[in-house]
Amino acid sequence: MDVTKNPSYEIVCRLPQTLAPGSNITIITHPEPIPAAYHKIAEVVPNLIADHDPDIVVHMGLAMERDYFAVETSAPKEGYHEIPDVARRVFTRAENKARFGKSAASLVTDLSLEQIVESWADSVTQARLRLPSPASSSVAPGKAQGNGKKGTKGNKEGLKEVDVRLSDDVGTYVCGFIYYLSLLEMEKRGKKKNTVFFHVPPLGTDEEVQIGLKVTEALIQSLVDTVTHKGT
Repeated sequence: MDVTKNPSYEIVCRLPQTLAPGSNITIITHPEPIPAAYHKIAEVVPNLIADHDPDIVVHMGLAMERDYFAVETSAPKEGYHEIPDVARRVFTRAENKARFGKSAASLVTDLSLEQIVESWADSVTQARLRLPSPASSSVAPGKAQGNGKKGTKGNKEGLKEVDVRLSDDVGTYVCGFIYYLSLLEMEKRGKKKNTVFFHVPPLGTDEEVQIGLKVTEALIQSLVDTVTHKGT
């Protein structure tokens, strides 16, 4: 699929300020996409968390090789010296040591993602959301876990049910970097690590982005419901 715009930010641009009229849930979005550059991420993300003091943080990014939506469980501390970013720079081992010090080799969200994904998948199923079936079924799911409600193989209209999953394969590129940085920042501030990274698949048309928007809203609602019920 030829994706000329990042669907994750196309979704963010369409998010409402609240999930429902009169809701006390406020959705704060960054006014522009954060560049896929380690040093820019390291500059921007801590300031955003300091400025907004969020109860929940959701980072979104595109996973070109996937045909499903997934929330990631954890992020690694190291490995960002291997793949150059859009600025053709890496985050060196020396920079990693200076920035992260003796923090854990991997950080895990405090959100109850198994419960959240179950609720999220139920919402998506009830909404009967569908996307075009991929031309090939050879997409490798990596470490994705099948505890969401997966889509069907397709139907005569060439559509399949939206597939949402729990995954633990955020990678060691900018997705993993921003996730680790955000989790650590919340931890440093003495807050619950109510942070998640959300991978979206390629969405080539405006109609598909609209479906992605509904999937995202369902995820946010499930996140809020779970955190609220836990009293955190």
